Amino acid sequence: MKKIMLVALSAVLVLALAGCNKKGGSSQKALEAAANGDYSKLKVEKDPATKKAYDFGGMEVKVLNWWYNDAPPANKAQEDQAAYREYLEKTYNFKCNEANWQVGWGDWPAEVNNYCITGGDEAYVFIVDGRSAMSGYVNGLWADVSKADVDWTKAKWNKAPCSAIPGYTFNVGNPEPRQCMFFNKRILKENGFDPDEPYNLQAKGEWTWDAFDKMCAALTKDTDNDGIIDQYAMSGYHYQFAIAAIFSNGGSETTKDASGKIILNESDNTMEAWEWTRDMFVKYNKPAEEGANWDYFMADFKNGFTAFYNNQEYDAQGNGMLADMKDDWGMVCFPLGPHGDGKYFTLNQDNMLIIPSIYGQEKANKIMKIYDLWSDTVPGYDDADSWKEYYYASFRDTRAVDETMQHMMDNSVPYDSWLIPNFNYAPIAWSVCAGADVASTYESNRPVLQAAIDDLYK
Repeated sequence: MKKIMLVALSAVLVLALAGCNKKGGSSQKALEAAANGDYSKLKVEKDPATKKAYDFGGMEVKVLNWWYNDAPPANKAQEDQAAYREYLEKTYNFKCNEANWQVGWGDWPAEVNNYCITGGDEAYVFIVDGRSAMSGYVNGLWADVSKADVDWTKAKWNKAPCSAIPGYTFNVGNPEPRQCMFFNKRILKENGFDPDEPYNLQAKGEWTWDAFDKMCAALTKDTDNDGIIDQYAMSGYHYQFAIAAIFSNGGSETTKDASGKIILNESDNTMEAWEWTRDMFVKYNKPAEEGANWDYFMADFKNGFTAFYNNQEYDAQGNGMLADMKDDWGMVCFPLGPHGDGKYFTLNQDNMLIIPSIYGQEKANKIMKIYDLWSDTVPGYDDADSWKEYYYASFRDTRAVDETMQHMMDNSVPYDSWLIPNFNYAPIAWSVCAGADVASTYESNRPVLQAAIDDLYK
């Protein structure tokens, strides 16, 4: 989580400078001067109420989390960011900084909720995640930030956190890539496939359930003709596979009724994805050996026993699980289901920011506008693809970043179920992927799922 937020904050430096040349914005000469460190010619934003430049009277805003460690700028980009923020603070008469609230991750939801109930004279922006974002909203603890003077069309805004609870949650930066499918190039080649076949299919929009099924069928075989399958196509991560399959088919774990209340999604698309998931695991997934750890499937893929392994992109990061894998490997998005929207995707679980509603609307508007100004893109850092440099070193090829991760950045899908405390689909996934009947397994777990939703609205 610490790494996620650091990446998100640093991404402010590299996003496109959106909207600055539109009518009423700064001139091209002013932008060029700003890119060279001269911010004096930039157009100053005015308060719609006074028609004068914003003046926040020295208000000090703290953006609070549980990991921040104050350190001097470590590179030119961070130096430029600090200089630009200093200019903003002087121009609009405010202070804003990130800070560690000295509350640990485990206690964070309760302490944030307590503060949002009791309040104080401070001006805080809090980080929240799936443990408390929805419950805090349901209980009226978060301010409505949609009323602030903010241009939400700017490229800096991370669209998934902003749309998780529209008007109440927000954040900046690029989304974190998550659900994906890794593949072993050696095994594909030895079985008659182009080692880049998943990439090629994805590039044509043909990386689908059907295409994946056909490849798995060809890769699962009895190699010594003893009547026993000894080569399997998949090392599947049960829950990660199931949830990706559901969303790829136009389904979801939960949906909303006409009043906006979260309810279980038991649509045909969702149940079809469960049936397909069961079928794929029964036919193609390498079974666990006796006494194996729960995560045996990860080791099986890393050791070159299977061609495909699904999980999240972080397995490729730096010194992650796949860093020292002997065989060459690649990464594609999860294959497209027959009833989805035809877009490759990842599911978004990025941290969100909130402002306590106890401050009142006027103060919340000021805090939100200060954060908006403080988090703006630094002039000159306008390479929309520069985020890729962070990821290239973690992969064996550039297609994983230029193609697969580009899809993920373009289509990072928010979803409600991870915002519901104690909502757990995993027990269903483990049973179904072991061959249990979908309908009866879902029905037996349904009361627990419904109870988690009911608790949210108590």
